[in-house]
Order: sequence, then structure tokens, then C-alpha cells
Amino acid sequence: MADCKPISVPMECRLRLQKGEDSQRTSKPYRELVGCLMYVTLTTRPDLFAAVNYCSQFQSCLTDEHWAHLKRILRYVKGSLDIGLKFQADDEAPVLSVFCDADWANNVVDRRSVTGYILKVFGCTAVWGTKKQQSVSLSSNEAELVALCAAVCEGLWLKRLMKELGYEIDTIPYFEDNQSTIRIVREPKARSRLKHIDVKYQFVCDLVQQGHIELQYVSTVQQEADIMTKGLPAAQFRRLREKLFVTAIEQG
Repeated sequence: MADCKPISVPMECRLRLQKGEDSQRTSKPYRELVGCLMYVTLTTRPDLFAAVNYCSQFQSCLTDEHWAHLKRILRYVKGSLDIGLKFQADDEAPVLSVFCDADWANNVVDRRSVTGYILKVFGCTAVWGTKKQQSVSLSSNEAELVALCAAVCEGLWLKRLMKELGYEIDTIPYFEDNQSTIRIVREPKARSRLKHIDVKYQFVCDLVQQGHIELQYVSTVQQEADIMTKGLPAAQFRRLREKLFVTAIEQG
């Protein structure tokens, strides 16, 4: 792949792959490549996370088609070897802020949604995550609430870590692009619509009422965690990548 043709995004927009059959199984080193790419995504390249996470779901049923899409990530890496995660503190940014998003019924095989979140410290991307939800969400509101709960847990952990470093944080702003989810959390009368996930709802709702977190609406266009949930058009992908401070790094 050293001489491969570079591309602008690591994954096709709205990519939907099916599981392969045993008769179609390929002998390519799929799992080894997934492992290598996962290491990179966990250290300096959050822009790869959604694509690598998606491809990792097919390690037990891989075909040449899956292998081609996994190699596509290498083609993207080939064209972006000069970029990396840059830390540049913004004194006007909150000590800790969180973006969270969900892609409802993303998987055509089991219809499970995908959670994505980004935690920023003084405006710099510090923690990021993408994961398939463990249960099927019955609505986009439910998927967003499950994603919000996962992001809240990460935020509380990072808040305790920041306290040990000498930073007291009263309220953490959480940026959510689903207004219905924000309304459900803020208004207890909406609880009847979510009885089946009442524990997650009550956990987040209590934190909001206690002032530990503050939900703020952000438009889908400005939702930075969108890059963690699915493949995006090239222009939108590059714009969100820049917001993560994944930019060109000067070589020393």
C-alpha cells in the first residue's frame, strides 16, 4: 500500500456492509490490520475511529469486499501522513466540555445504533469514543439518550481526574443535536415515553437537576461527535476533523 492512491475520507458515506458467508471467507490479514489501525485511533487519530470501529465488526465473517473497505482506510492514511492530534489550549473554552451523538439503527444486520462522543479539555480533544450500543433502540430519542448516558459516564470520570489535577468543575456543558432528547431529560412529565429505559433516563435527569451537567443544543452541522458515528461527505469530514484539532503537524 506504500504506492496506493490517496483518498480524502476513510469510509464511504453511509456505508452498509453485510456479513459474509463461510464460502466467501478471505485469507487476507484482516484482523492484524484492524489491530494496527485500532492502536493508531486510540492514540493520535480520532478521525479514523468510526471507520476502524465499523470494519472491526466483521472480523469473524470477512470477505474480499470487507478487505477492500479496510484497505480504503490505509489509502486515507497515505494521504494524511502529515496530520496528527494537536494540543493548543483555548483559555476562553470551558475546562471540560462534551459532544455526544448517535446514529440510529446504523447496522443493517442487527439494527443497533452507534454511540459517539468527544471530550475536550480547554478546547483540546482529550477523550473520544465510538461503540455499537448493546441493545436495539426503538427511536432516535432513545439512541441519543443511550449515547448521552455513555458520554456522561466518561465526563464524570474525567471531571474527577481534573479535580486531582487541581481544577474544580461545577457544571459540564454537554452539546446535543437532538432537541427532543434535551426536552425529555429536562421535563419529568415526558418520562412515560421512556419507561423501558427509565434507569438511564433517571441517571442523566438527576445530574441535570443537580447542576452537575448542562445540556446545550447544537445544530447537527456543528455536532463534532458526528464524525465518530458514521461515514461523512468529504467536505463535512474535513471541517469536523479540523474542529478536533487533527491538523498538519510541523516536522521537527
